[in-house]
Amino acid sequence: MLYTTYRPKTLSEVVGQTENILTLKKQIAQNKFDSAYLFAGHRGTGKTSIARILARAICCEAPTEDGPCNQCKSCRSILNNTAMDFVELDAASNNSVNDIKELINQTMYMPTNLKKKIYIIDEVHNLSAAAFDSLLKTLEEPPEHCIFILCTTELHKIPATIKSRCSIYQFKTLPLSLIRERLVFILRELKKDYEDDAVNVIAKQADGSMRDALSIMEKLVTAYDTLSVENVRKSLSLIDDDLSLQVLKSLLNHDGKTATNLLQKLYEEGKNLAQFVDNMLQSITNGIVLFSSDGTADINNSEEYCQKLYDIVKPYTAELLYWMIEQFSILRANIRNSLHPYMDILLCLIKACSPEIFEDSEKTLLIRISKLEKEVKLLQEKCQSLEKGTGFAKLSSDSSNNQDTPEEMIPVVEIEEDINEWQNWEEENPFHDDDSKEEFLSKNNPEDSVVEEERIDDVLEDEESLDETLFDLFSDYG
Repeated sequence: MLYTTYRPKTLSEVVGQTENILTLKKQIAQNKFDSAYLFAGHRGTGKTSIARILARAICCEAPTEDGPCNQCKSCRSILNNTAMDFVELDAASNNSVNDIKELINQTMYMPTNLKKKIYIIDEVHNLSAAAFDSLLKTLEEPPEHCIFILCTTELHKIPATIKSRCSIYQFKTLPLSLIRERLVFILRELKKDYEDDAVNVIAKQADGSMRDALSIMEKLVTAYDTLSVENVRKSLSLIDDDLSLQVLKSLLNHDGKTATNLLQKLYEEGKNLAQFVDNMLQSITNGIVLFSSDGTADINNSEEYCQKLYDIVKPYTAELLYWMIEQFSILRANIRNSLHPYMDILLCLIKACSPEIFEDSEKTLLIRISKLEKEVKLLQEKCQSLEKGTGFAKLSSDSSNNQDTPEEMIPVVEIEEDINEWQNWEEENPFHDDDSKEEFLSKNNPEDSVVEEERIDDVLEDEESLDETLFDLFSDYG
């Protein structure tokens, strides 16, 4: 297996855990070790591997700067699992109090062929409460000839009394760059042809775990002579990133037909729908990162993918993207135990295509207001450009009416002056009749009094309508 073949045997071969390695190297150089260690972190980050390296370094007859020499009798016995003083216990299957009591009983005896008795307890969080209590007494007063190394992926499940007796080492998830570098090194050692994008896909699927990355790659190099993106996606039943971008684009464009058709395609192909939801969440999250950074952020994807995603989200608002993340997060939490995941996803897509219809949600109101503000801003910019350029305003029929009416050019300044004069005359003559009104208009605009009256009335009506619309909108929000 690739994982066992390329498992690190010295501290220098370990990647991604620089701080922990430096501390352990100093302890080895000074020959001063703690009585109990607690290695905690993500799976496949090197906890057990470093525990074994540390065990050999403690018992090594001629330790080096990188840890054990791996050549002396003690090192070889640990490597071959023939050392009686080296015990490795898997707490996932040996988690009872009797298993721990049996281990503790061995600690009273002095080591036979090694300098120290080394006990590695892997997945220690699986121990029962009684087993932890039994182990606690030994950790409080450990024998000088014994060293315990505990490994766990869930530090929060370890009792505080156990943690206080151990030196805790936090292991970080491995970045994609380090995983890619290691995979490329192994592929070159194996003399396998590969595509860079294929290695990137494997590194992403590993989720920060080198062990998972090597396990995935072992399956692929066995099945295919060339490691290509197509082969990787086919073997792992992965969903294409382009499809996720297409769905996201259709949702933002309120194109429910395209979104549902793409979902139906995934369903017919037998793809993992839960993985589709995860991909959508990742795409929207990456979109927000690119949106907030004007497309300059590094999201560990190809430049082509980043550009496509940024072009999709750029025309929209952050409120809308955050609202979509919330909807898909709720879907992700519910879909794992759903009896009909396809129907749940379908309803979510329909809802995402029409966020404005859900008036009971405060976030949707914010989306509507944000959309309105954007439209008002664009309208103001157009008006300013017209005023600066020609001094004329265009009055046309509303686009929603779908009626072709000729546009009319009206001097902006003249309209404003006419409106002011008319409002002043109304204030001076509050009880005027229609004949007086016509007389005033014909006096000021004798050439076309009827048209001018209609222009003034239209402007005043538009102002009243706009005031009423804004009042209704903010009343609903408030």
